Order: sequence, then structure tokens, then C-alpha cells
Amino acid sequence: MKDKLNEYIIFVDQVLQPQLEIATSAREETDLEIKEYNELKGQLQMATDRHRKDQEASDKKQPANLSSHEALVDLGHRMIYCRATIYDRNQVFVNIGMGFHVEFSLKEAIIFIDSRINYLRCEVLQHRIDKVNEVASHLENALELLESLGHEIRNTGNL
Repeated sequence: MKDKLNEYIIFVDQVLQPQLEIATSAREETDLEIKEYNELKGQLQMATDRHRKDQEASDKKQPANLSSHEALVDLGHRMIYCRATIYDRNQVFVNIGMGFHVEFSLKEAIIFIDSRINYLRCEVLQHRIDKVNEVASHLENALELLESLGHEIRNTGNL
């Protein structure tokens, strides 16, 4: 019986714990991706508002600030930034996944981001939450089994 106890301990340590860590990490990555898309959406909505104000100013024949705009651009993981000059504030490139970027108008980008966030929340995140719950349940069951095996070994004196 002691051998079975050791087998279960090894199974928990080498299989279930790593599976739980992997599933939790995947869920956290999806949460982060949703957060980043929400931040981008907020920035694009501000840019849309600025663009609309610029258009209204040009319609009223008032001098508008339609010249280029300088910004700091994140090159990756919020660790490396560079200065960029934006000439056309109505067009943006959005990472659509798997390393592909698509040029969108501000309005199109916001529509895409809304659909991407919806997909990530309803499909990907829900699947990953379910996986975490499943592995956590398996881990909990295995720990209960280990505890009961430990009690049985102590009660039978089979050390």
C-alpha cells in the first residue's frame, strides 16, 4: 500500500501540478490579451474623437491640427518603446493573431476589437476556465485519495 501511496504522490507532483500550472498560465494569458485589446479600444476611441473634432474644425474652415503626430509605440511586452510619427491618424494596424497585422480605419478597428474581445471571452477564456476547473478537481480528488491512503496505512500499521 505504501508503494501505491508513493505512485500517487509522484502522479500529483509530476502530472497534475504541472497541468494545473499550464492551464492557469493559459487562462492568465487570455485575460491579459483581453485587457490589452480593451486598452487599445480605449485609445482608438480617443483617436476617433480627435479625428471627428479635426473634421468638424476643417468643416468650419478653422485651422485644425491635421499635421503629423508623434507617439511612443510599444514594440513588445511593454519593455521596448520607440518614437513614431503618425501621418494618417485614421488608419491603424492591428495584430489579428499569429503574427499577422491588418490595416483598419479607426471605426473598422473598433468593430474588429469588439468581436475579438467577445470571441476571447465567450470561447477561449471560457474553455480555459473550464480546463483549470477540471484539472483542479482532479488534483483535489487525488489529494483526498492520498489523504485516505495515508490514514489507512497509519491505521493498519503497514509502514
